Amino acid sequence: MEKVQFDHREPIGSSTYPPPNDVPVRQIISALFNNAVNPLPKSTLYIHIPFCNEICSFCGFNKAVSSEPVKERYVNALIEEIARYGRKRYVQSLDIQAVYFGGGTPNALSADQLLRILHAMNHHLPIARDAEITAEGIVQNFDDERSEALKEGGVNRISAGIQTFDRKIRETHLHMRNGADELLRGIEKMRSHFGNINLDMIYNLPGQTDEIWAEDMRLVLQTGVQHLTVYPLVLLENTIFYADYVKNKKFAAPDEVREIEMYRHALDAIAGSPFTNRYSVRDWAKPGLDCRYIRMNAESNHILALGAGSHGYLAGATYRTIRSTVKYMEFIEQNPDELPLDGVRLSTDQERMQRYAVMGLRMRDLDLAPFETRFGARFLDVFEKQVGEMIASGYLTLDGDRLHFTDMGDIWANNVRTHFEGRIGKTVGYTDTVSIGEDGKTHYSKVTRIKASGDVEANV
Repeated sequence: MEKVQFDHREPIGSSTYPPPNDVPVRQIISALFNNAVNPLPKSTLYIHIPFCNEICSFCGFNKAVSSEPVKERYVNALIEEIARYGRKRYVQSLDIQAVYFGGGTPNALSADQLLRILHAMNHHLPIARDAEITAEGIVQNFDDERSEALKEGGVNRISAGIQTFDRKIRETHLHMRNGADELLRGIEKMRSHFGNINLDMIYNLPGQTDEIWAEDMRLVLQTGVQHLTVYPLVLLENTIFYADYVKNKKFAAPDEVREIEMYRHALDAIAGSPFTNRYSVRDWAKPGLDCRYIRMNAESNHILALGAGSHGYLAGATYRTIRSTVKYMEFIEQNPDELPLDGVRLSTDQERMQRYAVMGLRMRDLDLAPFETRFGARFLDVFEKQVGEMIASGYLTLDGDRLHFTDMGDIWANNVRTHFEGRIGKTVGYTDTVSIGEDGKTHYSKVTRIKASGDVEANV
């Protein structure tokens, strides 16, 4: 079998596959939701809140700093969208076992607004009694009032982006206005309300020396939280970092060798810590506390996605909600009972099988047995060439009906996932995030390429 050597490390993998088409087909998907037989009732729910206190330099997701009247208008539109999906027979047939409030910064909303959304969600949608419900946010906004509102609405897991504890990097490069002392106090406040907390960390940031990264890992490992996500800096088009790195050449291009070295430093730091459950290529948890939302999406279950710019997967179709917050609100207000969809892709059988591989290989250990039950074919027959190449190249091993990443495969895991995609799309996230490399997934091959676009993403 031919060996494959990847040219550049992909820093992040696709979060939705196959990507929706750009041509809207609202009528088709609305009919599908009403009439389709549902062979896979297990589902997750994603709700997007596109508001932030500050715009972080690295973030390519759908977000903006907005006024209180805009937030209130959006909350009302979102609650109406929840009700519209809740009236679909197909949606009511789902078993929603995990919910994720992402952004943006969901806790940029008020306690009252968060609680109203949660009440609408629980009233209109089939949320399982024991569902895992996660809300993202920034540390300082998990205050007593918001935390109590979240808990009253059923939230039992929270996630906060730390990225780094270094004050200078946070203020200078990330537009985050607090340092280690404030963050650690805020995390203690979070722990007083919630018993299941994730923190995100980023390596290879500008100015992040080996000593700073070692201190970042030391501090995060002593916080007492239950879950940890670690990922490299991803240079995305239409972000502040895109302008800083590429257009204005403010920083030297990211160094791939150093990125891999810092990744290995993280592995060494986490080894021997309480985070013994490394279940995905970038996620660690204490025993029994892996994220159900991550795991269920990796199993290629349904994703009901709501809110401006969200991406979902229902009835064998991937779909994209209108991205512009203004246009999303206008659509909801002006089109009674229609769904605010901007693009849909009715997946072929081959694409659904590819989705199983692409989504599943976020896990370090992929169970192949359910594939045959779902598709009537053996995974190793459908993907014989790809599996053979990845094993021959030293990225994967096969043990019975399970594929495992090797230590080298961990480093190149996102490239391995793309190897199963067939290069259909360039997106690397739910909200059409595109890295600045030539293929849209890396930032090493063409770091000097300048796209004719605005420096910072517009949300209108």
